[in-house]
Amino acid sequence: MHAYQKPTHQKPDNGTSLVTFTLLLTAPAVLAAAALRPRSRSAGRGGRRG
Repeated sequence: MHAYQKPTHQKPDNGTSLVTFTLLLTAPAVLAAAALRPRSRSAGRGGRRG
């Protein structure tokens, strides 16, 4: 068996992980899309049928 070797690349020391960076980019876009999408006229009168 081979001994464990550390990966050659290291995490950057800027404190922001890839997951955090991705969330910071996508969350505002998702919220804006949800806020700007057109509302259906029947939403106030009983919602969807079916």
